Amino acid sequence: MKKHLKQSYLQGFTLAESVIALGILVVLITGFLAVFGPAATVIRKTLSADEASRLQTTLERELSNVREGDDEKRYLSNPFYKATNWISKSHEKGNTLLIYKYRGNPAEIRIDGTLEPTERGEIQLAGEDYVIQPMVRRVDDPLLEDDLGAVDGRVFFVKMTQLIFEGEGLRVAEEIGVITDPYDPGEDFAATPDEYPEAVIAYEAQFFNLPTVSYDFLTNAFDPEKFTKPVFTRNLTVRR
Repeated sequence: MKKHLKQSYLQGFTLAESVIALGILVVLITGFLAVFGPAATVIRKTLSADEASRLQTTLERELSNVREGDDEKRYLSNPFYKATNWISKSHEKGNTLLIYKYRGNPAEIRIDGTLEPTERGEIQLAGEDYVIQPMVRRVDDPLLEDDLGAVDGRVFFVKMTQLIFEGEGLRVAEEIGVITDPYDPGEDFAATPDEYPEAVIAYEAQFFNLPTVSYDFLTNAFDPEKFTKPVFTRNLTVRR
């Protein structure tokens, strides 16, 4: 009988005690999320922002640089000629701009000044056998296929459209593929950049994630105009 009474006193928490314990647990969880939740969000945003900045910088650097070889002949060593052409034609299927990183062999430099892609399947040491090189090429670039075989990470493509003035602000031009006077849209200067009346071209750059790095896909089924949801967008400028 005494044993039975002793067991009856060893029952669980009362309802009031359970409510108090749950309240304390909620406070602890809330405090944990308040401290670590925002930190995790900042980390994710920082990584995303860093990658976006890298893509933007890679694009801007390429538009201000004329590479040796075909670029040099086509654009008469004038970066503004190149930028005007690339911006105006970026929506075209064969002239889409791809942005990526690839493993380049520091011991072998190609005619356009970029590194020869490394061979896959071999044990390689970063910084010694290869270096990661950011790159922008058009789909019709003859060196693109080799680069894609040594791609490191994701590949993006970009579509650019001129920004024109409306009131006191800028808006995206309704017509793609042209470079006009941003104050008085009309005449197209894409083919005659010397006659463009301003010193700066403002443009919107939409960055998209490429679903595959297949060269066959890029040169056949790929259509940039079928992609309508960019990963991110930047308003940029290029100067003469």
